[in-house]
Amino acid sequence: MEFERYYLDLFEMLNKCCKKIASGRYDQADSDRLFELAKKGRYPGILCELAESFGMMTVKVEAREFRLKQIIKELEDTKARMKKDVERVREG
Repeated sequence: MEFERYYLDLFEMLNKCCKKIASGRYDQADSDRLFELAKKGRYPGILCELAESFGMMTVKVEAREFRLKQIIKELEDTKARMKKDVERVREG
């Protein structure tokens, strides 16, 4: 019975991390927990695989968000330059 409780606790920990990540409310501690649970040989195989998959999805989402922020900044800078150019043309 203790063995079952151990597995249930681990999957519950994974579930909580995944729910927070899915809702967009996660921090470095959640990522750290996922990668901890992904340690093969330390935790059950299926749990490790799930944790690793969710961890990699998190990394990809974070990278995509970072890139989107960069694109937005580039677009804002371009818009500001174009606005200045239009003002100069109007002024003559």
